[in-house]
Amino acid sequence: MRVFALLCALLFASVAAAQPPKTLYWEDLIPEGEIEELERLYDAYYANIESKMNTQDWQSMFEAGSDGVAEGSALDFMPQLGTFNVVEELDGAHVRIPGFVLPFEYSASGNIREFLLVPYFGACIHTPPPPPNQLVYVTAEKPVPLGEQWDAIWATGVLRATRNMNDLGNAAYTLEIKSWETYDG
Repeated sequence: MRVFALLCALLFASVAAAQPPKTLYWEDLIPEGEIEELERLYDAYYANIESKMNTQDWQSMFEAGSDGVAEGSALDFMPQLGTFNVVEELDGAHVRIPGFVLPFEYSASGNIREFLLVPYFGACIHTPPPPPNQLVYVTAEKPVPLGEQWDAIWATGVLRATRNMNDLGNAAYTLEIKSWETYDG
């Protein structure tokens, strides 16, 4: 009986591995009710900024600074808002998700082993980071050739509900990447 159970388990595992990955989009990573919580956080943040702006000297806010904003003003830093709440059913799923690559560092050959997959161009660098449950920390067993840095990709692998804390943007999910391809729409 044990041999039969073992054979069934092996058969199930091989069938599951042969299944195509589940295609996800960024909204699939957000648990139910999370949009409302994010809206509440942004409303509170902007109300706080507005309050600070009403009490500061406008001229001092826009003095010397390459971006027109003085250091220390209410406008010079936007924190990452949102939560680490995840869709638990996705933990351990074989998935495929599109996004843009934000590498932590490059090797001399241009290959990378870890990066953030972000939902839109410029996320975390030119704009405030998306919420943690809208960032995916990606790890690669073998180095991944980056190719054109600004191109979107499809990343395929095993998604985990595992946090990653870093300076670019904290992620609520981790993807153990197995393959990738250029996103073509």
